[in-house]
Amino acid sequence: MTSAGDEEVDAVLSDVESDEPVPIVIKDPSREDVSVDKFREILAELDREKQAREAAENSKSELQVSFNRLKALAHEAIKKRDECGRQRDEALREKEEALRSNDNLTAQLAEANKTKDEVTKQREELAKQLEEASKGKDGLRSEIETSAHMLVSGIEKISGKVNNFKNFSAGGLPRSQKYTGLPSVAYGVIKRTNEIVEELVKQIETTTKSRNEAREQIEQRNYEIAIEVSQLEATISGLRDEVTKKTNIIENLEKNIAEKDGKIGEIEKEMSEKINLAEDELMELRNLTSEYDDKLRIWQMRMELQRPLLVDQLNFVSRIHEIIYDVIKIVDADNMDQSDVSESFFLPKETDSEENIRACLAGMESIYELTGILAGKTKDLVDEKNREVKSLKETVARLIKEKEHIGSLLRSALSRRMVSENKSKTNELFQTAENGLREAGIDFKFSNLIGDGNKAEDPGSDQDEIYTLAGALENIVKTSQLEIIELQHSVEELRAESSVLKEHVEAQAKQLNQRMHHIEELEEKERVANESVEGLMMDIAAAEEEITRWKSAAEQEAAAGRAVEQEFLAQGFVVAVLSSHHLEVLPVWNLQFSCRLSGEGSVLSAVKLELEEAKQAMLESEKKLKFKEETAAAAMAARDAAEKSLKLADMRASRLRERVEELTRQLEEFETREDSRGRNGPRYVCWPWQWLGLDFVGFHKPETQQQSSNEMELSEPLSEPLL
Repeated sequence: MTSAGDEEVDAVLSDVESDEPVPIVIKDPSREDVSVDKFREILAELDREKQAREAAENSKSELQVSFNRLKALAHEAIKKRDECGRQRDEALREKEEALRSNDNLTAQLAEANKTKDEVTKQREELAKQLEEASKGKDGLRSEIETSAHMLVSGIEKISGKVNNFKNFSAGGLPRSQKYTGLPSVAYGVIKRTNEIVEELVKQIETTTKSRNEAREQIEQRNYEIAIEVSQLEATISGLRDEVTKKTNIIENLEKNIAEKDGKIGEIEKEMSEKINLAEDELMELRNLTSEYDDKLRIWQMRMELQRPLLVDQLNFVSRIHEIIYDVIKIVDADNMDQSDVSESFFLPKETDSEENIRACLAGMESIYELTGILAGKTKDLVDEKNREVKSLKETVARLIKEKEHIGSLLRSALSRRMVSENKSKTNELFQTAENGLREAGIDFKFSNLIGDGNKAEDPGSDQDEIYTLAGALENIVKTSQLEIIELQHSVEELRAESSVLKEHVEAQAKQLNQRMHHIEELEEKERVANESVEGLMMDIAAAEEEITRWKSAAEQEAAAGRAVEQEFLAQGFVVAVLSSHHLEVLPVWNLQFSCRLSGEGSVLSAVKLELEEAKQAMLESEKKLKFKEETAAAAMAARDAAEKSLKLADMRASRLRERVEELTRQLEEFETREDSRGRNGPRYVCWPWQWLGLDFVGFHKPETQQQSSNEMELSEPLSEPLL
């Protein structure tokens, strides 16, 4: 059969190889019929034929390459077919051997019949033993009937147990035209047994075929799962990069907030101390001047009427002079001029009122001079305080400008870095995609997509950003005076808000650390699963058929190439959108943050908006991570299910194989045992009684052994559901 199959395949391949293009025969026309137009037409036709021949040769070369591949696959298929044919021939040889063993059994049965005839002849010759012979004959007939009944009942039980595969008890036992009686029953039982064995062989072949198909499907699914896992790893790495960037941004924001809070607290403390000192001094001066005015009016009204009070007045004038002098010392003790201010005392005289009045006038003049000096000193002090306040305002404005300049520099550097990183990453991704497609046999380049993406960038985005920043700075300068006053009232609220923000940031950092740890655990689990899956795939690949493996591999490579192409196109679009979105969002966020630090009126709203944005970003990242975890868990579950199904199929196939081997071994043991017993009971060797779960006539087995041989050996192999 193998040689015949090889000859057929060679004939088919020779027929395919012999399909050479038929040469085109062009008849030479006669010179009389040739004209210029016809000659041109013939030249044009020759050109067309040359082009057609070149195209045909190109197509022929391509077809030759594909034909060579198909030829190699066909040779492999022929080899596999020959191997299957050899296996089938071996099965047929085994079947023929079983038939020969059955023929031997029938021959032995015929010999037994011959011996029986000889015995009957001897019994006829012996007249004395006629009655005993008749009795033995009746007993033999009853035994034959019981044995036939047992054979029929046993084969009916066996056919009833295999009714789920095929209905064998529809038309009864097969009949034989050659044999009658017990041999005909034995013939029917043997025929039915052969049918059952053939049906079992078919079922085993179908189970092996379905198992191989299931393995192919599982291998294809594992390949798809590996692709999905690689995509998940890429997305998880991207999410990890985003999380690190956001954590860096949050840390920078925390540092800036802490620095600005410290500077604002110091400035506020200095301003409050200086303002409190100035207010206290002004209140003291106002109180003193009011008291002095009241006392002077009272002294002027009562000076003439109450002359004795002049002395007291002069005393009070001297005291006022001393107090003002002390106040001047307190206000400006370092730069006080001793020539302008004297410490002379006005001594009162009780006898001479004029001198007292003059002394009082001189004291008043001195007090006036001292008050003028005091007013100048206080004015200088107030001017100095105003200059200090102005210098503080200038330092605050300068710090704000420096902070804005630093923020703009950081934004520009961050945008450039992100653009360069995104470009490098996209170029690496596109290069990897081109290499993968080139290995899969698809020549596709992403340079056109990169060029279109660069052309699509808006050239006026930088100019618009500069204008928006300039307008924001102008508004900040206009509102800075009012915002400094409001800042004093909102510092405490800002501190409380910053503390809440710090706590929230710490909680988010803890959550991020937990998620990073969880991601690492998932990566470890995924690595272990990949290792187990790789080992399982290696074990499965060693046992698969070669032709199905190459076909499925070719289909999987084509499908994987298309999927990778679509995935990288989609990823390129998503990366471009995300990069543009980050470039647009980060400057706005930094601008909002700079406005929040420069103006205290919109601080709370800006902080709340930033917190809401951070919360939304964290929720989105959590959702993405949860989705990736669910997909990874689904992939792992699919792999586990595939592994379990493969293990179950292998276990069932091994069980069936072991049971078939056990049955064959029991049959061989029974044949050897029956051969050894053939001398003592030749009429019971016609059928394997014990294998069918029946008892010999006159031979009693224990009940447990009979049940085990009748039920376990026959019903147990058929009770398992086939794949």
